[in-house]
Amino acid sequence: MMLAMARISAAAAALWVASTVAIAAQDGVVMASEATLRDFLVQNVCLDNRDAVLAGVSPIDGDPRCVAERDLRPGERLPYHKHDQPSPGDRAGAPAGYQRHDSFPVETAGFGTVVEHSFDFGAGDGRRFGVFDTGSDGGDIAILSPGIVSIGATEDGGAGFQLFAGECTGPVDAAALTHSWIVAEFDPAHPASLQGETVARLNDLKTGHQDTCPSRFNQAFTSWQVVPFRYRAAPGQGAPVTLTSLISEHYGGASRMTADHVERFYFTRELGGTRWERWQNSNGNARLSAAKIAEAAARFSASGRCSAPEAPSGPPTGGAPLLLIDCREWTRIEPPSDPAGDPPGFLIDQIRARPGAPAFFAPPAGRRQALRAGREPAAGRRPRPRSLHGGRARAGTRG
Repeated sequence: MMLAMARISAAAAALWVASTVAIAAQDGVVMASEATLRDFLVQNVCLDNRDAVLAGVSPIDGDPRCVAERDLRPGERLPYHKHDQPSPGDRAGAPAGYQRHDSFPVETAGFGTVVEHSFDFGAGDGRRFGVFDTGSDGGDIAILSPGIVSIGATEDGGAGFQLFAGECTGPVDAAALTHSWIVAEFDPAHPASLQGETVARLNDLKTGHQDTCPSRFNQAFTSWQVVPFRYRAAPGQGAPVTLTSLISEHYGGASRMTADHVERFYFTRELGGTRWERWQNSNGNARLSAAKIAEAAARFSASGRCSAPEAPSGPPTGGAPLLLIDCREWTRIEPPSDPAGDPPGFLIDQIRARPGAPAFFAPPAGRRQALRAGREPAAGRRPRPRSLHGGRARAGTRG
């Protein structure tokens, strides 16, 4: 596994990242590196000509004041939120969509900086955006480590809080989560384009059973590639936009031919997590007949919630027959409640407040001391040039 490879030195990494940026600019190929993956995972902020963050403005708005972009920093307030698109018939009752999905970095004791992708529902049943509604809200936690990115933990209204553990024995430690639900992996010693495939081995650990590694692991064929994809815009928020996207597909099984389902994740430099899809094998399974799956696909198709997948990233090919039964597209941009920006805390803050929470999600020691003193440590400035655009409660189970 890539995880066993030694880290390259910081100086060498910096030179290599600089060279891959130059290569990408030359021929359009996106090269794999930790910096590149982080850039796809974390949403950007817009900067004006004085390097000040523009509140209420996103990188896809086309606002002329947005002269540069950079990744959101750990602890930095959110100048805008990403929401999904409501069905046309629900626009009156859910004008801001159903779910908020922000993608922001969080410093932790066990993993360094992780990226939280929130599931914040704000429509129906008394749910409120910006408030963690137990029983419906949650998120994914993406963990970056040398040569690999994995979703190490998740929470939703169905199965609650879960850890994803890769192959391990004995007590569950931080390392077990770093090679579980793989988003993408690469060899730091051999620069290459950001694309590939592997078979992940993992299992989910639910609350009350998260101390010990599982006795068995499920196989999940996984593939990833970088391609342009055309995203819809909210009514009145401009034209659809084509963004260079890291698309990661997680199959429910060891091969494309026999997979029960596929979850497909879309990440962009501009917005971080931008879209998610659930595809189901049209032949059915023990829980869902072929007829039920066809009905679910027809209902979703009629909902109008997502733009249609298009080549070259259309329906997963080369395997079992699949139907799209669910999707969220977080391209509706909403302003923060506070003109100065909204605080980024959501799922990880909830995890930290619970008795017996995994220690690796705790804040690092320096930040714990700062929090006790009532202050946050300052984040270092990491501006970058404006990126170029290219040419949940979730359905089903994981594993």
